Amino acid sequence: MEPHPPQPQQLSFSTPSSRICIISILLDLPAKSLLRFKCVSKAWHRLISHPKFQETHYARRASVPRFFFRFSDFDYDQFSGTVRQRFAILNSAGVPLDVLRVNAVGGPIKLVLLSSRGLLCFATETCVYLCNPATRSLIQLPPPHGVDRQGNPLTISGFGFGYMESAGEYKVARVVHRPWLGDHSPCKLECSVFTYSVSAQPPAAAAAATNDWKLLADTCPYFVTQVGLPVFARGTESIYWKIVQNQHCLCHSTAQARPDVFLAYLDVKKERFGVVRWPQGLRRPRPSVGDWREAGSVGKLSMIETPEDLPLRLVVWLLTDQENSHWVRQAVVSLPVFGHGTILGEIKECRSDLIIYSSPENAIIFINPENGTFRKVSIPANLRSLDFCTYTENLLTLQLPPNQGGN
Repeated sequence: MEPHPPQPQQLSFSTPSSRICIISILLDLPAKSLLRFKCVSKAWHRLISHPKFQETHYARRASVPRFFFRFSDFDYDQFSGTVRQRFAILNSAGVPLDVLRVNAVGGPIKLVLLSSRGLLCFATETCVYLCNPATRSLIQLPPPHGVDRQGNPLTISGFGFGYMESAGEYKVARVVHRPWLGDHSPCKLECSVFTYSVSAQPPAAAAAATNDWKLLADTCPYFVTQVGLPVFARGTESIYWKIVQNQHCLCHSTAQARPDVFLAYLDVKKERFGVVRWPQGLRRPRPSVGDWREAGSVGKLSMIETPEDLPLRLVVWLLTDQENSHWVRQAVVSLPVFGHGTILGEIKECRSDLIIYSSPENAIIFINPENGTFRKVSIPANLRSLDFCTYTENLLTLQLPPNQGGN
């Protein structure tokens, strides 16, 4: 049976009113301060480490997003084979707060997946990491299984990452292509999923991996691309990728090559793949980076269009039914501050706003699709980067069971 969190009267403050006041103040503090305050006393440590306190704290911090930028430079230690990468953390006003330094193996970090419930997922050439920037905890996931005919690791086609609220589990999906005969023969796109579930046992409120990589029975019907980044939508508990149309002939799949299909998705709960078509009657955009972006807005997939016939306009679409590819045109937003018609970077939902990073302008844009308004936050010039994401502070401390390794 789970023990109850410390009550206000259990904490050694002078008066009952001050006890309640202190707890309320603690819940409003950033994670960095709370991690220091764990050292004040055992009672404070139990309180701050308790899952219920951390859940309440996460809910309050959801309205105060943090922004995460990767510096372009990195240091390589040839003796240990590690790469030291730096990330800048900014507040919602664009003010730098801190620098996170990450030591990774397997070369420099190639991909930073969009955050999900406070955690980020990194990938190098050979390793996959989970990171909590709020607690500065980092774990290396066990290496996925599978090699090609020459004994080399299988080529990775795509990654995905998200948090399943229904199960209380983080999911990391990895898509690889395995040739049937030779390197240029048709292949199947295998998908493996790693599950990382949050432990409900206090006082640490840590997390533990429940299993190794699980090879799914279903295969991905199309080659997918990491350009534009995969997106996890909370409402459907699915990971979405853009597909690569011109490589469909190389994929051994029952799906047919269709010009109206542009997204492949993995229903993480059902462990099944599906596809999403363009909205009916919609102009086909040019295949250039930045024409489309997706986000898990209000639990569903949102898509941003920058149409050529509407300069300096953003059209926001919402996927209301992924099984039948039903889209709803949510809003048209005028952005006269831009001198470019292309939006780059992540789109993230925060309360009723969509958050966009515009690389040409080096600014973060908050868009409210309901009333078609926006506001702009400028970013320091030295942080210009295409690797941008947002996250909500989570007090979760990451760890793997001893038999699964990690660092």
